[in-house]
Amino acid sequence: MNLEKLFGSKTKVDILKYLLFKRQGISMRALESEIERTFPAIKKQVDSLNESNVINVNKDWQWRSISIKPEFHDTLKNVFYFWLQNDIINLFTTYEVMIDQYYFGKKFNIDLEMDLVVIYKNCEKPQIDMIKENINEIFRKYFIEVVSVVFMNIEERQKRDRLADRFVIQIKKSLLKKA
Repeated sequence: MNLEKLFGSKTKVDILKYLLFKRQGISMRALESEIERTFPAIKKQVDSLNESNVINVNKDWQWRSISIKPEFHDTLKNVFYFWLQNDIINLFTTYEVMIDQYYFGKKFNIDLEMDLVVIYKNCEKPQIDMIKENINEIFRKYFIEVVSVVFMNIEERQKRDRLADRFVIQIKKSLLKKA
């Protein structure tokens, strides 16, 4: 899936990501430095989003404040979370030899204390660090800076399952609610 093709522009996608996941009420000049695009490119896409009635541009005498209209906010956020989830799934597919299971959590509206739980096998510390960095890169692409990710090896998960560990039980409950 390609958000840029759907929304017609990488700049437009970055503006929406920024407004959804970082903050609203930002000026075009501030966006210029935050998403590292040129002012004309940002202005063009802001005008396009404004014409499509997706955003509000509050024009103050000193600056313009950009925000997503409330009636579109949750729907757009769900679309972008869907793509974020797919980006993570694609990452885990490349590491399927090392990743046994993974569970999405609270950032994805699933009743789990963590945002992401990764159960791994056949991994050494350098490989785990590489996967963690790739996960961080994906979240940073969406301007999400704080994310709670738990890595647990398969043996530890099985041991905690036998001991009826609260966290492992919570993972199982979240799967039942999802089904």
